Amino acid sequence: MMRSAIVLALFVGVLSCQGTLLDGAHAGEAHSRLSIEASVSDFCDIGGGPSLKVARGLLDFGSHRLVDTATGLNDLDLSQPVKGTMPLLCSEGSVFPEVSFSNGLHATGKQRNLQGPGGTLIPYELLRGSSPSQGLWDDNAYPVHLIGGKLGDIPLYGYIPALPAGAKDGFYTDTVTVRVDF
Repeated sequence: MMRSAIVLALFVGVLSCQGTLLDGAHAGEAHSRLSIEASVSDFCDIGGGPSLKVARGLLDFGSHRLVDTATGLNDLDLSQPVKGTMPLLCSEGSVFPEVSFSNGLHATGKQRNLQGPGGTLIPYELLRGSSPSQGLWDDNAYPVHLIGGKLGDIPLYGYIPALPAGAKDGFYTDTVTVRVDF
């Protein structure tokens, strides 16, 4: 009988120790540090870019009738620069973006071309200002001056020197890749 009492006493002792540990008692304490970080950097977001927060850029030469351009009766002279839009948003601060335009999907050498029905090409130029004397946009990077933190447009104009003989009736397009370095 004595033996049973001892086993019962040990069993009750183990239960009471577990109860004490579960009630908030602890054997020690340890300390460490938690690092908290955030990264803030200059940025530029260009129209139609991956963020999709800035509208896509567009240069539209408009509609033209072949008979009018061939006879000089066109109400819009294709050789006159047409303004396009290429939205750009850069952060405030020390961001000085440089922009370059590729020659496009349908270029022959450095000559940009719109492509239409049957692969017909119409040459065009992109200007860094409102006249050819201010230079062409090419695959070199040129600085653009924008007010940091505000949406602006990259100065962009285009013109078609002349419709080539044999241009076919239809819709002509090209896509140019715009690169911003900041």
